[in-house]
Amino acid sequence: MEFTVSLVDFKNVLQKLLPAIPPKSTVPVLEHIYMKLSQGRLQLVATDQTITIISYLEVLNSSEGAVLVPARMLNEIVKALGNTTTLNFIVNPDNFEVKLFANKGEYEMKGLDPDDYIDIPQLFDIEKPVYDENDGLATNQNNRAEFTKSQISKLAEQTIYCVSSDEYRIAMTGVFFQFRENYVNAVSTDSFRLSRFTVQSDRPVFPQNFDLLIPAKSLEILKKADSDVVMTTVENFDKITHVRFDMDNTIFLTRVLDDKFPPYESVLPKSNDLFLIVDLYEFENAIKRVSLFAHEKSKQIKFMIEPDLLHIYAEDEDSGKHGKETISCDFNRDNFNVVFNYKYILEALEHIDPKDTNDNLVYLTFSDSTKPALLLPSLDSQETLMLIMPVRISSN
Repeated sequence: MEFTVSLVDFKNVLQKLLPAIPPKSTVPVLEHIYMKLSQGRLQLVATDQTITIISYLEVLNSSEGAVLVPARMLNEIVKALGNTTTLNFIVNPDNFEVKLFANKGEYEMKGLDPDDYIDIPQLFDIEKPVYDENDGLATNQNNRAEFTKSQISKLAEQTIYCVSSDEYRIAMTGVFFQFRENYVNAVSTDSFRLSRFTVQSDRPVFPQNFDLLIPAKSLEILKKADSDVVMTTVENFDKITHVRFDMDNTIFLTRVLDDKFPPYESVLPKSNDLFLIVDLYEFENAIKRVSLFAHEKSKQIKFMIEPDLLHIYAEDEDSGKHGKETISCDFNRDNFNVVFNYKYILEALEHIDPKDTNDNLVYLTFSDSTKPALLLPSLDSQETLMLIMPVRISSN
């Protein structure tokens, strides 16, 4: 096996593959990239058995073959080659020794027999699916959705930060996708806050009444999508087990989480009649400053709201420090106090795009100081909804 490739192109492909390489695996072959060269086209595969990434690269001066190459060692060498224009790659078919030639350098590492790689059904030698626009939406073959690069990136970005890290609550470690023909919701929650982002279409281009629960790690990869995406589902034994995303010369597959997402609609407040309107930047910056004085563990910050003034207060009784700022606001009640974890408020504010607001104003709505609050870029927002639970304060 031998080929010559542009170093820049090779670097880019390696960066796409690395998220699927486990840092340490009980199956050593998974720490390798599977490389197969045929008819001048190089196929590269990486998997940790939860996610799989396949990329294709056109190469020059090639002779066919296959090998398993240590992923992180290969990546470190390629990064260290700097501005080298091309890379020559040669594999000895007898012992799978890998030699790299670049500029005046020669580098060698031990590869493995590609036959030792794990068998991944429905991945190898597959082509990008082709669809008939006249087909219906009911069958699994047509559990298909098309996203622009910006849509899939934003769906991921707007939900990942609310995913739970609690391994005992499997359903909350993923992002819930609800496909409803003309729109798709992406929802995440850790039970303390929730984010829902919606992509809408003026025609029925999404599957009909179809739900998926995708691991957060997979959304981290989709957040970095560099092209438009075609999503399809993969079935094993009449059950959807994987979701496939086709992106130019890369195929990304992920297992779906086999768990039931909590019925989040039941916790969305429907009668929040208190409205706090405040400047996004002024609000965010004031919280950042005052939060420096909050207790390190509780992270509590108090809002004392008047019709035209918002007082933001934090204290740490253990150290005796406290901080307070007052900013202007609009509020439709005389006085109202509520306490939040400042981390949740800040992370939500950081995920509001000023372009989605009117004059940089954001809305925080309440019904009670102990019930869910909604943070919205505008009252008529059709895309972004963020829910944050206030902190319950003991009365004694």
